[in-house]
Amino acid sequence: MGATIVTTVAIAFDGSTFVDISDHVTRTTISYGRGRLLDEFSSGSARITYANRDNSLTPGHSDSTYGNTQLIGREVRISTAVTGGSDSYSTYLFRGFVTDLDYTAEQNTSTVTITVTDGFDRLGKARFTAENFSSAEKCGTRVARVLSLSSVDYPNGSSPLDRDIDTGEVETPVANPVTDNALDYIQQLTRTENGRFLINHAGAASSTNFGGILSWYSQNSSTTDRGISFSDAKSLGSGSVQMTGLTLQFGSELLFNSYAFTASTGDLRTGTDTASIAKFGERVVKRTLLCDNTATTNAGSYYLGLYSEPSLRISSVTTDVDAMTTADAEKCLHINVMSGINLDYLPPGSSTTLAGAYLVEGVTYDITIKDMATNASRIRATYATSAQDTTGYWRLGDPVLSVLPTILSPG
Repeated sequence: MGATIVTTVAIAFDGSTFVDISDHVTRTTISYGRGRLLDEFSSGSARITYANRDNSLTPGHSDSTYGNTQLIGREVRISTAVTGGSDSYSTYLFRGFVTDLDYTAEQNTSTVTITVTDGFDRLGKARFTAENFSSAEKCGTRVARVLSLSSVDYPNGSSPLDRDIDTGEVETPVANPVTDNALDYIQQLTRTENGRFLINHAGAASSTNFGGILSWYSQNSSTTDRGISFSDAKSLGSGSVQMTGLTLQFGSELLFNSYAFTASTGDLRTGTDTASIAKFGERVVKRTLLCDNTATTNAGSYYLGLYSEPSLRISSVTTDVDAMTTADAEKCLHINVMSGINLDYLPPGSSTTLAGAYLVEGVTYDITIKDMATNASRIRATYATSAQDTTGYWRLGDPVLSVLPTILSPG
């Protein structure tokens, strides 16, 4: 018998008091992070299917309990609690704001689909004008400075638990004056650092963690080991859970053998891998970085080292959280971007198990209700992954990395 997981969906219809609407919710889907390594992290979203059997949420209707209130922009929190688990507080899987409600009329009832977007969307609409960055500083320090500008102020500086910003390693120079969209500028700083910038929604449950923490990770940030291994084995030990699906990629999605990077305080820096170009043709990646020539050249060399050969990699793993033990279900619900997981897979017809340590890059949940009386849920989770050591993909023909099993250790 699997874990009993209670899902709670709550909306602050009046702007402050959260109302539990879980007894009307039949399905919730959540997605945040990224699916491809070279993509930017984008705004996370959730879709809530609401059974409007009592006219309680008919948008704009005067006789509706909540429909005649302000709905757009109201905060939503989605959380889970594992019955009999060790967590003292619920784990918040998502936190965001209502952006849209779609009403579908049916026989003697109706369905309202609520679309929720996290705070990343608000940051994308913020802009600063003629700002002077009068001293050179690490990229993460500059990110924090932008977030605290009066025209941005996101998340609110008075709530530091909503913000987790690393200092960074790469130095960005003096810049006077700068006018830009806040999100665009921060993402350029993130590319310069080769870091990660996103909103993380899960993590360890606590009295103050409601999800939706804006995170900026430097290039050498450590992972968080969740103590979970995903496996296709029939017999599973403690901390090992059954995967229900697995995808592997091999192709040109991550193949670059030439770079053209422009330094903000220098000039165009270029480099190539001639052996790779001879085999695959030239594939160029172009970027403008907020740093000097030396750091820009280092970034280009890094790219050639990572992406000049096509790589076989496990790109995502899917599992049913409610089919796990109570302890393992709690661990999986704490997984977010930058969580470390282990993965074991025996290809059909093979006697050699592929084994690796992986870093979570994206999280997707599909939550349906299996007991309306208790809100007990079926939860299918899909985690987009990359290797913990991003230089450690399995590479066909490589004298080291084509030898299986290859164990990749967390950075």
